[in-house]
This record gives sequence, structure tokens and C-alpha cells, in this order.
Amino acid sequence: MNKSSIRAFGVALFLVGALLSIADRFDLNIGLPTVASTNDKDVEELQKKLEQATKEIASLKAQTAKETAIENTKEENATDATAESEHAESSTPDSDDEVAMTLQIYSGITPYIVAQKLEDGGIITNSVEMELLLANAKYARSLQIGSYEVNSSMTLEEIAKLITGKKQ
Repeated sequence: MNKSSIRAFGVALFLVGALLSIADRFDLNIGLPTVASTNDKDVEELQKKLEQATKEIASLKAQTAKETAIENTKEENATDATAESEHAESSTPDSDDEVAMTLQIYSGITPYIVAQKLEDGGIITNSVEMELLLANAKYARSLQIGSYEVNSSMTLEEIAKLITGKKQ
């Protein structure tokens, strides 16, 4: 090998290094796999696990409700059972009741805190689903500072679009 070929190889290595450095600095995708692509796969996997867990919880709740109803009918006579069921029906709120609240988004708030606020306000039933949705690449780092009127009739997707400023 002569000096000029070694020098040319060194210059080529320097240029490739500089190109990769610039691409990394300005978040340019030059065909290399990124960390975000693996994060998207992890988010999708976690969403699938969450859906499975939600289905299991729903089936267990239904099974528990059936078992409780069977036990109640066995323990009580017919007159007590009818009186108690009438009382229970009048004291349970309608599922059609809509809960509304004002959600405050401030600088530095995390998707976890937003999801917890929505669950505490009765807008959503599962904060983990909302947290995963906001961590999704579509909404990640897009929370907009401000006050938002949200209600329980809105879907998770609608709430996410509202608080991130994404178009409907």
C-alpha cells in the first residue's frame, strides 16, 4: 500500500464520521435503525398486553358479579331480595351520566401525570391506556400548555388530539 491510498482511506473515514455526527445532531434519518423504532415496538407490545389485561379484568368482574348475585339470592328470601334490589337500583348512578372537568397542562408535565389527573377526575377508567397513548410516537412530546375542557364521553384518542393540538 502506498501513502496516497492510506491517506484517501483516512479522509473517507473522517467524512463518514462527520456525516454520521451531523445526521445525529440534526435528527436526520439516513437509513440507520433508530432507538425510536424499537420504542414503537415496545409501545405496541405493551398496548397488546394492556388490552389482554383489560379483557381479563372485565371477564373477572362479570364472573364476580354473577357469583355475588347467586349468593345473594340463596341467602335472602324473595321479599327481602326484591326490596334490596329496588334500593340498589335507586342508589346506583346512571352510566349515561357525563363527567366534565377542566384539565390544566403546564410546562414539564408528563403523560403519567396527565393520565392520573384524568382518571382521578373520572374522565377515564384506566390511566395506563392514556399514558401509553400519549407516549406513542404520534403524540410524544406534543402536550400543549393550557386549560382544556374534557368530559367522560370523549374517547382517549379525542382527548389526546385535544391536549396535543393535533388535527381531528
